[in-house]
Amino acid sequence: MDTALIFLLISETIGYLLWILFTKKEKSFYRNLTSTLMFLVSLVILYRIFVLNLDFGLILSVATLLAAASWILGSILTIDELRKESKSYFFILLAITCIRSFAYEPYQIPSRSMVPGLQVGDFVLVNKHAYGLKAPGTNYLITDLQKPKRNDVAVFIPPHTLCNASPLEARPDLGVLSTAQSQIFLNKFLKLQKDKCTTNGIKYVKRVIGIPGDEVEVKGYEIWINGAKLNHELISTINGESLIKETIDNKTHFIRSLGLTEYAQHKWIVPEGRYLAIGDNRDNSLDSRAWGYFSEDTLVGKAEYIWLHWSSFSDLPTFSRNQRIE
Repeated sequence: MDTALIFLLISETIGYLLWILFTKKEKSFYRNLTSTLMFLVSLVILYRIFVLNLDFGLILSVATLLAAASWILGSILTIDELRKESKSYFFILLAITCIRSFAYEPYQIPSRSMVPGLQVGDFVLVNKHAYGLKAPGTNYLITDLQKPKRNDVAVFIPPHTLCNASPLEARPDLGVLSTAQSQIFLNKFLKLQKDKCTTNGIKYVKRVIGIPGDEVEVKGYEIWINGAKLNHELISTINGESLIKETIDNKTHFIRSLGLTEYAQHKWIVPEGRYLAIGDNRDNSLDSRAWGYFSEDTLVGKAEYIWLHWSSFSDLPTFSRNQRIE
């Protein structure tokens, strides 16, 4: 646990108790001063939570419980202001927590790995019940798992972004690879993990190419799934950049290529409970070709809609890209 965050939480708790004391003794000056300081500390706490990349769903759940506890405490101590405000905060937080945990969660696209379909600055709605409902802030399923399908644009936490994940979680089939292949993968995975890992991981959005049991082979931009080659239709080529329509299981989407990985070759047999994910921007995507499979345990949801585009703070947000994600 972060020492600074613990100190801030203890300070906020002391401030809360002092506010109750000053309210009961009707010392309005000290109560207002304490309230102002608590507000400032809460802003710092939110900033610290953002820096630490803590799960926002878990934070919302804890805040909802605290609001309920304050509501009860206000009723016991007959502090009408505490009771009324806590009650209103409780219902607001409960609604937000339920929507975000069980319906849809907003997610901003941070990179160009899914160009052309998803652009940097796109805000997407992630369906949190598409693969089964989880308890807020955890990976614990409270309903049956609904397995991802090929061509889904899934949001998940890849293994190399988790500091406690082992290479075997990314490639359970590591033992069947040749010595050279195993060593290449291990070196790449461990370097990525050292550079990118956090305690709670980082959410990625990619297209599911392979599901458990699939044999997937990639040769340059051509992909075979269980021996069947994916259909590629060249749409345009401008300044070395190609736009290609790709078809997976009778569903089409567009991919982008620059000719940089024309000779790359990969082959996988996807293990049970694991999925193979590749970005649509085939020459600019950190995906399963580098870090292996992602686990169904780390699924966040399915990206379904672009609802807003805001490329930078210097630009105005726009709804011109609102569309269903294919």
